[in-house]
Amino acid sequence: MNFSPLKNDRFLKALLREPTDRTPIWMMRQAGRYLPEYRETRAQAGDFLSLCKNTDLATEVTLQPLRRYPADAAILFSDILTIPDAMGLGLYFETGEGPRFKKTVRDEASIAALPIVDTARDLSYVTDAVTSIRHALSGDVPLIGFSGSPWTLATYMVEGGSSKDFRHTKAMMYQTPELLHALLDKLAESVIDYLNAQIRAGAQAVQIFDSWGGALSHVAYEEFSLAYMTKICRGLIKEFDGQKIPAIVFTKGGGQWLEVMADSGADALGLDWTTPIGRARDRVGHRVALQGNMDPAVLYGSPDIIRAEVKRILDDFGPNPGHIFNLGHGITPFVSPDNVKVFFDAVVDLSQS
Repeated sequence: MNFSPLKNDRFLKALLREPTDRTPIWMMRQAGRYLPEYRETRAQAGDFLSLCKNTDLATEVTLQPLRRYPADAAILFSDILTIPDAMGLGLYFETGEGPRFKKTVRDEASIAALPIVDTARDLSYVTDAVTSIRHALSGDVPLIGFSGSPWTLATYMVEGGSSKDFRHTKAMMYQTPELLHALLDKLAESVIDYLNAQIRAGAQAVQIFDSWGGALSHVAYEEFSLAYMTKICRGLIKEFDGQKIPAIVFTKGGGQWLEVMADSGADALGLDWTTPIGRARDRVGHRVALQGNMDPAVLYGSPDIIRAEVKRILDDFGPNPGHIFNLGHGITPFVSPDNVKVFFDAVVDLSQS
């Protein structure tokens, strides 16, 4: 597709555990509601889904944080629920309630009726955005593609939206596990197609967001979440256009499972803020890179507090290669953009080799 050569590859090098001149940084939800320019663009689009499906506007909001901050990667602006929407469940957003689906899947017939997503046919607006963003970046930084994990997507599809207790999904897991496995298998096949399509469209790394894996017991996590992310990692394109394509697995609340997660085939593991990153490095050694892991709420603190916490995490990880600095989850909407600049600048300044 004649993309511009990459000028800044420290993020990709760190994912592959290669030495870098400083610790690379990006931020989950770095294109989001905390930025006034994002809110203006979203208002122009009319609603969130329309913004995701408008190639020019999705490109614009992806680039907005890069104009403010020295981020070492851009991440595709989209949503984790595009696959269930493409399966015909009717995604919509209720003000104050988050994502909802018009249909749920809770029995054998509804699961059997679900198609495996063909990204080229069903989600071309996503791959169009990937290609547009990659061209617009002009090689300044690499582009991350992403998907939700099968378990996380399944919870939304079975519950019909967000949930605190995952009552219907866990009931299916313990009463009719074969049905949940059938759903998860379809989702894994769809995610493989989806992420590989993003890679072919221009994504230079991919992340699997397992937002709700931490709600599972140890045994259930391995069977119903990790097994399917491992299947995805094994099915991903590992090299494209002469470049390695690293994969990141991020399970929020998954710090207790790092050893088995490191066997998933991912190149890096994302950490939330509840696991000390130095201890995580001791546990997994150099099998994988680690991404994280500052509490997003630190960004409500003073500049001195933000800088101190950045230094603490950098010191905890130590001088080893393979650290990508990030928040332990997405930035929250009420953070000051000025505090975000303090955060980025602190990582750049304090991690210089």
